[in-house]
Amino acid sequence: MLGESHSSSMLENTDSAGSMPKPGEVLMVTGSSGTNGFLGIPHLKEMVYENRMSYADRWGYDFMWANITSYNFGPKIYWNKIPILRDAFDRYPKVKWIWWLDLDIIIMTPSLDLHTHILSDEGMLRNIDLDKELGRVGGGKLGTKTIASAEPDDMHFLISTDNWGMNVGSFLMRRGDWSDWVLEMWADPLYTKQGWIMPENDGWVHLYRFHDIVRNHTACLNQRALNAYPSYNPLGQHWQEGDLLVHFAGCGNGTKCPGHWDDMWQKRENYTVPDFVQEELANGTAKIETVQKGVPI
Repeated sequence: MLGESHSSSMLENTDSAGSMPKPGEVLMVTGSSGTNGFLGIPHLKEMVYENRMSYADRWGYDFMWANITSYNFGPKIYWNKIPILRDAFDRYPKVKWIWWLDLDIIIMTPSLDLHTHILSDEGMLRNIDLDKELGRVGGGKLGTKTIASAEPDDMHFLISTDNWGMNVGSFLMRRGDWSDWVLEMWADPLYTKQGWIMPENDGWVHLYRFHDIVRNHTACLNQRALNAYPSYNPLGQHWQEGDLLVHFAGCGNGTKCPGHWDDMWQKRENYTVPDFVQEELANGTAKIETVQKGVPI
């Protein structure tokens, strides 16, 4: 197992954060399973597919939608996010950044590309929260602050903070030895067998809190940069016009979820849905949950 003293060798082959990603170097990933009744919203997955694919096509990104149950990794389905990330890096060898997005997210401002927004040096430094006390699940302080200074080239994991610390519903991970090591650590049975309230989320926070090698290469961004919440959610900053996305964290199967979703869907910035995406949705060939563990694309 790699330890803290190996951090330099783990970072030798990483790419500059400031360079504009070329087509195919950013991969958007979503994992889900089940019916379109999730959140009680009819045709939710078709809407999400349109939203993700339109954004990916606009900026030259790729999009992979995994069937999360096929990965069958942790005692709770939430942990399957980790093997999906590993699989995504393997399936797309040219990808430099993976952007994980939970199913219950709408990209609200598709005219905002990731490079300008947060992957460029300027964008990252504009949005990073430095020397900030983190909250903890359930309220109160975690007892850990974000890093006091940052060099964009040294940041390999980008995630937003909220009132309960951090939320892994939306984050970016850079390809490299550091990420390989972190995915190994995050999947440790000592973590997956814990009775945490927010399983894989609490596992990530534990890594961040107790391992300098994780904390020193993680950029904690202000919440609205990468994970804004709807106005009903009291656990963080609320979406405002111009923010990249809105995440319906905690909505679950609540009866008010469809109304909240519809309200935000109507507020999203206008965008053109590519013809091929419209055709896939119309003829039933949209690649929704088509990626499965061990099955070639």
